[in-house]
Amino acid sequence: MINIKHIKPKKELTKYVRKITLFQSENNLKYKQKLTPSAFTYLSYNHEIIPTSIFGTKRIKPVGRLQVAGPKINEKIYVEYNGRLSQILIEFTASGFYYLFQHSPCKLTNKLTEISNFILPDNYKQLEKDLNKFESVYDHTRILEDLLVEKSFSALPPLVYIDRAIKYIEKNFGNVCINDVIDLAAISKRQLDRKFLEVVGVTPKCYAKIIQLNYVIGLMASKKYDSIQDLAQSAEFYDLSHLAHRFKELTGFTPNEFLKSDQHIAMKYFNDKF
Repeated sequence: MINIKHIKPKKELTKYVRKITLFQSENNLKYKQKLTPSAFTYLSYNHEIIPTSIFGTKRIKPVGRLQVAGPKINEKIYVEYNGRLSQILIEFTASGFYYLFQHSPCKLTNKLTEISNFILPDNYKQLEKDLNKFESVYDHTRILEDLLVEKSFSALPPLVYIDRAIKYIEKNFGNVCINDVIDLAAISKRQLDRKFLEVVGVTPKCYAKIIQLNYVIGLMASKKYDSIQDLAQSAEFYDLSHLAHRFKELTGFTPNEFLKSDQHIAMKYFNDKF
């Protein structure tokens, strides 16, 4: 069994970090988890076992304990656990990783890479040394937050029109007309797509689709609905078939299959109660 706990990020990081989640198992665990599509970039630290990532038919066993994962838009991505789990997952805001690390997440889409690619070698060695001093997941979280606070001092200045577009899509839970997003950004569709892809890692259209999916999963987790039809209406899909098609396209499951499946832990992850 995986225990999941959400932690509020430090105030200094609210522009860059959406949430911090702790994943722990009391005993050795053997579990293959299907990852739900996400438009965000993540920093993970595994103090115990290092999970194996599966991208389609490709298996990746990371060497380091600190990994950066880009947006996940492929529905055939899995993580395999085999041992005791103690993981910290830091979810960046849509533009947070780009501003902090000055690298585009679009180069990380459906990929996993070492954080050593984004910080100086001496800083990486010191970070590993600091993390190895402690066993507590809360100490590890503090150290990682301190790293991000330090990065924030040299962060890129915000791109107002991109952040405005992101905020609009999120405020409407992904249920937006892309032409309205273009008008709000006050630039051409081509310019918006290119810059949004550079900063966020996906296009505005893809971002809206995934935000709407995440909203539906959040509603599922809250259990405040009477039927799948009710879910479709709450998320403002045209009808039930539209929801079912979008859900299948992004997750590989129908909504009913997703609710009954034990292949994922998305229902716990999207329950944003701190």
